[in-house]
Amino acid sequence: MQEIKNLFLNIGRADIDENSKNLLSEDLIDSMEIMALVSEIEKHYKKPLKADFIRAENFEDFQSIEKMIKEAMKD
Repeated sequence: MQEIKNLFLNIGRADIDENSKNLLSEDLIDSMEIMALVSEIEKHYKKPLKADFIRAENFEDFQSIEKMIKEAMKD
């Protein structure tokens, strides 16, 4: 989970942690921050994130982000 926390730190959102839930549905993050996270994920893994994975449900909390990353990077 620290890896995901670091992604949020890199986009200037130190206020979001593993206890944060409903990030999109409660407007804690917006579409610009999603794109910044996608960019950070791509930089970290040195691999593009396919558009199929950029869905709202994949960015609701740390667990959904972690699951999405594991799925996306196993290809």
